[in-house]
Amino acid sequence: MTGNRKGKAGCGCLLFVVIVCMVLVALLVHPFSLRVLTGLLVYQDKIVPSDALLVPRFFEDKNGEVYQEAFREFWAGNGKMIYVEDDQVLGMSVKEIVARMAKARGIKEDVVKGLESGSMDRALVPKLKERLAQLGVKKAVILVPEYASRRFHLLYGSEDGNDRVVFLVKPVTLSYFRRDKLWANDLARFAMQRELYGLGSFYFSRFKYGQKDGETETK
Repeated sequence: MTGNRKGKAGCGCLLFVVIVCMVLVALLVHPFSLRVLTGLLVYQDKIVPSDALLVPRFFEDKNGEVYQEAFREFWAGNGKMIYVEDDQVLGMSVKEIVARMAKARGIKEDVVKGLESGSMDRALVPKLKERLAQLGVKKAVILVPEYASRRFHLLYGSEDGNDRVVFLVKPVTLSYFRRDKLWANDLARFAMQRELYGLGSFYFSRFKYGQKDGETETK
């Protein structure tokens, strides 16, 4: 069992090396290569009605486009509650801001719930899963910018299917992230660099140490 997992990690590490090489080529060749590269970062599950919608905090999403997509998913019946990773913005909590946005769209404010800032970070994913399970959540849709969707699939996906909470990843296309011009935008460039670093760290740790039974990789 361990050998098989390490084998998968090795393939993942190779994929990361390929992605890095494509970045270098894309910078020197053509915008088409950038579209191909960013396409490798995108992952999407089939979205079905779930118990909750989860929205991590992405500071570069200054217009709240991911939250707006969460509202659309709520109206589509794909989530009963909206959980947002909380933070402070100009003296207000993200949860309060999003609740007001929801109210303006005809969604009751109490539908929006806050998760502690950092609760979706690296070592806390198992705790988040346990907390959601205690709240009665069996299936949740995670809404993230498209460039982060592959990473969140790796972090929250379950290889053995034994997780108490099933996570479905919904990538959201954002206005500031143009696949063919991402290096011309500071936010897009930063986001791309962060994702490459995050994927590299994920694959390197699995390649070096493997994944132990019961261990969950985290953001």
